[in-house]
Amino acid sequence: MRQDRYLALLNAYARRRPAHADVARTQEVVIDGRAISLWCAPAEAEADAEDALLVCRTDVARFPAGLPAAVCRLLLQANNLWAGTHGATLGLRGHDTVMLSAARRIGSLSAATLDTLLVELHIDACTWAAQLTRRAAPPAAGAEAGMLHLRA
Repeated sequence: MRQDRYLALLNAYARRRPAHADVARTQEVVIDGRAISLWCAPAEAEADAEDALLVCRTDVARFPAGLPAAVCRLLLQANNLWAGTHGATLGLRGHDTVMLSAARRIGSLSAATLDTLLVELHIDACTWAAQLTRRAAPPAAGAEAGMLHLRA
């Protein structure tokens, strides 16, 4: 089966984090109430199974009235060389939801590095949620616009 390495990685992660014992079945991890979806993007037919990608994504913030232009500009700036995203990518799901996703070669991951990836994705999603919702709110009287400086 083409997903054997992926499922073995999820099972190793589950042994490391017993609270996520059902990750191979659910393809999801919940950290502090934030769901992170996981899936395997298979490698090309002639490629090694180690070249398949583990992809993970989480919703960051929802803007029911649509995304303000300032938020869209900020997303473009953040995705420039992955500044402030630890190599992940901010994008849109539908017309109103900002999401954060990351992909890593399965052969490069262990249970420990997957754990680190998921924790960093969670932290970055929380940080971006706070930043984006603050940026989308009307500025307080007398407030000056500032640049976002998140460290990668």
